[in-house]
Amino acid sequence: MMRVSFWAILAATAGLLMALVAMRPLLPIDETRYLSVAWEMWQSHDPLHLTKNGELYTHKTPLLFAMINLVWLVTGVSEFTARLVGPACAVAMVAGTGMLARRLWPQDTALPSRAMLALISFPVFLTYGSSTMFDALLGLCVLAGAAAIWRIGQGDHTARAWGGFGLALAFGIYAKGPVIFVHLMPLLLGMRLWAEHPPQLRVAAKGFGLTLLVTLALVALWLVPTLATAPPAFIKELLWTQSAARVAGGMAHDRPLWFLIALLPLILFPWGWSWALWRAIGQAWRAEPALRFCALWAVSALLLFSMISGKQVHYLIPAFPAVALMVGFASAKALRGWGGVGLAIAAVLAIGLGQGLIAMPAHMDPIAPLWPLTGFGGVLLALALLSRLLPQNIGRVAMGAGFALGLHAVIVLTSLYPSYDGQALANRLAQLAPNGLAVSNVEYHAEVNFLGRLTNPVALTPDLDSLRLWALAHPQGTVFGRVNENPLTAAPQEVFHFMGQDWGLWPAAAISRE
Repeated sequence: MMRVSFWAILAATAGLLMALVAMRPLLPIDETRYLSVAWEMWQSHDPLHLTKNGELYTHKTPLLFAMINLVWLVTGVSEFTARLVGPACAVAMVAGTGMLARRLWPQDTALPSRAMLALISFPVFLTYGSSTMFDALLGLCVLAGAAAIWRIGQGDHTARAWGGFGLALAFGIYAKGPVIFVHLMPLLLGMRLWAEHPPQLRVAAKGFGLTLLVTLALVALWLVPTLATAPPAFIKELLWTQSAARVAGGMAHDRPLWFLIALLPLILFPWGWSWALWRAIGQAWRAEPALRFCALWAVSALLLFSMISGKQVHYLIPAFPAVALMVGFASAKALRGWGGVGLAIAAVLAIGLGQGLIAMPAHMDPIAPLWPLTGFGGVLLALALLSRLLPQNIGRVAMGAGFALGLHAVIVLTSLYPSYDGQALANRLAQLAPNGLAVSNVEYHAEVNFLGRLTNPVALTPDLDSLRLWALAHPQGTVFGRVNENPLTAAPQEVFHFMGQDWGLWPAAAISRE
């Protein structure tokens, strides 16, 4: 079987992720919001109290924003370099997957490269790994924690092993809050299912006590000074509301119980389409503790996030190494799969959608021009055929990476790119900002604060009365908002297309006449 070197895989991963970053704009609302929070940290020089549009921001913990600021200390404030922080974590995840494979199966020297190739063959991993989000950074911490738990299960019950677990938990909390416990605690609590030398209950209790001590001590370095200088509402939101509401529901991303399970064919493409793969894993289940370890890691993440009300596909990114490790183990055999069929089905859908849109009136076209969509279908058909000619692992990488690149090519070659690129709107607002800016009737997530390098918050005016009061106080100011969802009757002075909608600009003088 063809073997690819560790460093060659990492170089290919970095190239793939940089290409995906270059092929799409900074996407609202998540990427634009997170870079705006990092931008406000840069302006305030305050790593403790995150703000979004000038207001305290409790939805995330500070590590990703601090890393972006560290990059800016070297490069200066730059969108492109900031957008490489998330992908750098994804590259490190691929490396960490290979290193963990060496621990789990030290006798199989080819397995690390197979697992790494499997990871970068998942389009979902490549897409979210190239994003400015928290999941790849969290995934690194989960990998470190999983490695520490494996050591403990193999008989290393030393303070170093338990302390390493605590270190991973602490950095996971800094990365994305206490959600790291959802990924790692099932591995610890289910140790009897996979461990060859699990600690006795007394030893485990003492060791986990040390883990929690290390975790709390490290998190306290940020949390104590933050809470000591924060208002009560911020403390309640940070410590309780965010976590409780995501579990119970009522926040963004509330999904039904079956949401993630229904998307598994997409999430696990192309490897998940191989029945032979799952059969090979099932046959080795009893004889391979490492396989049971990875299965518990992956399945528990799927089930626990399914039971949590607020969930998204990218919440599973930290569990992708577990799936890649299982694939790496099973793919030592020649496995026939249906990934090529999946690409062929996607190709037919893409071509059919493109042809169907051609027949629609021009003003109804959601994508223009349409030839990239049809071309995407042709590329998928070619990949389906090519994957049959290449070695198994390389063929699956061609499928997954080709799918992700082709989809991004549709974005960059059609109206999708300018439709979601807020730079033109942000540039104009930056020119008008010295006289004051307000946003009308919009749940504003600081979408243009970083893009326009705004140094003052945008005023929020949710209704016409608050808008009039603001206009009286800022007679030379400018109001912006969605044209079709706005209480203003006057025609906007300028119109920009952003987030699939027309955004208008109104001078404050026009507001006073409403």
